[in-house]
Amino acid sequence: MQTQTIRERLGKELLFFDGAMGTMLQQAGLPQGMLPEEWNLARPEVIRDIHRQYAQAGCQILKTNTFGANRLKFNENTEFGLKEIIEAAVRNAREAVNLAGHGYIALDLGPTGRLLKPMGDLDFETAVEIYREAAGIGIRAGVDLVLIETMSDSYELKAAVLGVKEALAGD
Repeated sequence: MQTQTIRERLGKELLFFDGAMGTMLQQAGLPQGMLPEEWNLARPEVIRDIHRQYAQAGCQILKTNTFGANRLKFNENTEFGLKEIIEAAVRNAREAVNLAGHGYIALDLGPTGRLLKPMGDLDFETAVEIYREAAGIGIRAGVDLVLIETMSDSYELKAAVLGVKEALAGD
C-alpha cells in the first residue's frame, strides 16, 4: 500500500488522473436523462469497475463520480441526497484504490449548472456555500484532494476555491 502522501510526491514525479467518467458510464449503459452520480448507489459495481480499469491502466489519482454533485441537483426532492451520493462515490473509489494497492482519491467538483449573477440568478455567496457543503462531505468521507474542473466562469471558479478552502478550514 502507498506510504507517501500526495504532497510528498507533487513536483517530484508525474501523477496521472483517470479519464472521462461520463463517457465510460455512457458506454456502460447509463440511461439518457439519468444523473451519472446516481449510479454511485444504483450501480456501484459499474463505478468500481471503471475505477479499477483506470487504476490498472496506471492512473494514480481516481476522481470520484461527483462532477455534478451539488445541492441544486441532489436535495430533498431527489431519490438520493447529496451526502449519500458523495459518500458512496468516495467508497467506490476507495475500494478500487485498496484493490489496486495504490492511488489517491480526488473529489471531483464541476460547475453548479447555474449562472452566477449578474448573468444568471445564483448569488456568489450561495455558490460558495454549495461548494463548501460538497467539499466538506468529501473531506469527511476521506478524499485525498479536491479537483475543481471544467469551469467556464472564473467567478464560479473563485466560489469553488473559496468553498473548498472554507471546508478545509472547518474540518
